[in-house]
Amino acid sequence: LSKKVLLEKGDVEGITVGEDIVLMRWGVIKITKVEGGLEGVVVPDGNFKTTKRKLSWIANVPNQLPVELYEFDNLISKEKLDEDDNFEDFINPNTMATTIVVGDFGLRNLQKGDIIQLERRGYFRVDQPHTSDDKGLVLFMIPDGKSKSMGGLTGKLAHR
Repeated sequence: LSKKVLLEKGDVEGITVGEDIVLMRWGVIKITKVEGGLEGVVVPDGNFKTTKRKLSWIANVPNQLPVELYEFDNLISKEKLDEDDNFEDFINPNTMATTIVVGDFGLRNLQKGDIIQLERRGYFRVDQPHTSDDKGLVLFMIPDGKSKSMGGLTGKLAHR
């Protein structure tokens, strides 16, 4: 356990002193400081329902695991090519993006081919398990056919 947590940058933008937030599976937190990093105190009888922001978090502990996420997009940018279309005119130049994220220590136990859901990001298949600090965990996103991500987090690609 830790008294410090990591939050998604996009989730904390605009948080103000005095605002109540929910840290999922923890409780309601009243923000006491925003400059130089958020600080807050637990509100034991806080109301989950009236709190606007409900945030996922990860404990800020020394044994975190860097994880490389790969997203893939369509090779062709047009949904259906016409007979007279030159397919080379519709080749998508941005078909792969990578993001480095912080993962929980337990992700070290994943094996090649395992499928895992990362909260608010989607489903991923283990392409390369963590075997050493030099050979970290690599996850490939499994497309779900939706253009919007599960929890509002946006990836680097359109996912048409």
